[in-house]
Amino acid sequence: MAIGARSQSARTYLEKFLDQYLDCTLEELVKHGLRALRDTLPQEVELTTKNCSLGVVGKDTDFTIFDDDRVAPYLQLIEGEERTNARPPAEGAGEAAMETEGEGEARGEGEGQDPQPAEPQADERMDQ
Repeated sequence: MAIGARSQSARTYLEKFLDQYLDCTLEELVKHGLRALRDTLPQEVELTTKNCSLGVVGKDTDFTIFDDDRVAPYLQLIEGEERTNARPPAEGAGEAAMETEGEGEARGEGEGQDPQPAEPQADERMDQ
């Protein structure tokens, strides 16, 4: 799932429900993904067809992107649900959250540098 630089709240959500994913339908998985993505947004910002795209791929399923009006039915699945971890408003308190989650990016640290790949975890190594 591509969730951007301030992804800690999405990661926390996804880890919280990790044990449920094997038994989920595609619709339930999409709902989990959208909830996690929504939790990265400031309180006053909602997921809309203008700021959200959805990609789906799986075994025996071609990669499909849903955006604009095609993502609307999926957004309706979580419409009206209470946020699990609402972020603070974008101004003021949001800056502190960005700094801890962005690890210095909010201050401009690391700008102009190429990103460095993370070391693979033991289960991700190709030589197994």
